[in-house]
Amino acid sequence: MEDIVGEIGKGFFRAIGYLLAEVFFWFICYWTGWPVCKIITLGKYPKPKRADQWGQEQNSGLWCCLLGLAVWIVIGLYLLGAFS
Repeated sequence: MEDIVGEIGKGFFRAIGYLLAEVFFWFICYWTGWPVCKIITLGKYPKPKRADQWGQEQNSGLWCCLLGLAVWIVIGLYLLGAFS
């Protein structure tokens, strides 16, 4: 019985961690990186979402998310005093 509860608990916490990572990366990092991308590229990137010839959306926001993650890392390092 302990094994079943332990496995359910691990699965539950793994799902919570996955959701938090998804929300942080695709929501917070995107909206942090979006204005930075717009400023750096003078408004040309990110392009609006569009579907390709097979009807699948192309996600051009990955670079915004990565840039937003870099911004958050720099902010964290600054607050920890790494730049002083």
